[in-house]
Amino acid sequence: MNRRVKTDTHAAAPEGCGEFGVYTDMKDFPVKEYPSYMQEGIGAVCTDGSATIQVSETASRISPGVILILFPWQLVSIAEVSSDFRMTFFRVSQGMFSDTLSSLWMLRSGFFFFMRKRVATKPNEDYIGRFRYFCNLLAYRNEHVPPDCRKESIMQLLRVFYWDVYVGYINDPAGKNTRYTRKEELAFRFMHMIIDEHSPSKEVAYYADRLNITPKYLTNLVRRISGQSAHDWIVYFTIIEIKALLRESALDMKTIASRVNFRDLPTFSRFFRRYTGRSPKQYRESIYFN
Repeated sequence: MNRRVKTDTHAAAPEGCGEFGVYTDMKDFPVKEYPSYMQEGIGAVCTDGSATIQVSETASRISPGVILILFPWQLVSIAEVSSDFRMTFFRVSQGMFSDTLSSLWMLRSGFFFFMRKRVATKPNEDYIGRFRYFCNLLAYRNEHVPPDCRKESIMQLLRVFYWDVYVGYINDPAGKNTRYTRKEELAFRFMHMIIDEHSPSKEVAYYADRLNITPKYLTNLVRRISGQSAHDWIVYFTIIEIKALLRESALDMKTIASRVNFRDLPTFSRFFRRYTGRSPKQYRESIYFN
């Protein structure tokens, strides 16, 4: 079935620290009728009513006690929304989502693909109170923690949330048994390779050759599945690793540049600034002081 796909953002950026917010008004829920690629991460619990969330080809029925988890770059739409549908949810910007995941242990490449198919838990009424309490903790930090520590305070809680999601994935038998189409399998192998051996000197053509397909085919394939180009994913995982290494205070800049396969420190700094808007030094300082 052909569906119209929007390429613009869903809604205004989250409020509060500018990258994060907690909401109960469904007018703030950034998923609409027409499929659009997510520009942010969502964590939610349904408190009343019901709706169907579609992520790519997977539909999930959302009812009271269901926790919904959406990642940036997923193709998402909503349908069959009851008049009393309500959720408590948080919205986290793509940049803050990336910063949060960069501080976790190296994630398996299959995690992102698995989360396209398992975005919702089974209904459990106990989840409502627990998730609301978690959102209250997040909202308190967003409103009362001093601005220079606010973002990191929120991210500390988000790390626990996303780590629990990841632990659920690696211990779920379905994670090992999930079937993928041939195109998804190619994209999965591409993700696995760039996590294991990404380098600024390795272009899309390098990975396409390893997969025995053309660079154009790989780029189009990955874009259709994720909404991002193959090159975008190479950059994304490189930035993720750099941010993780910058959190290790014992590592100097030259060592970090070498670990992520940059030929020299100036090239490393220009690359990081180009995609984050800050120098590596500025980012390291902001981890604790901004």
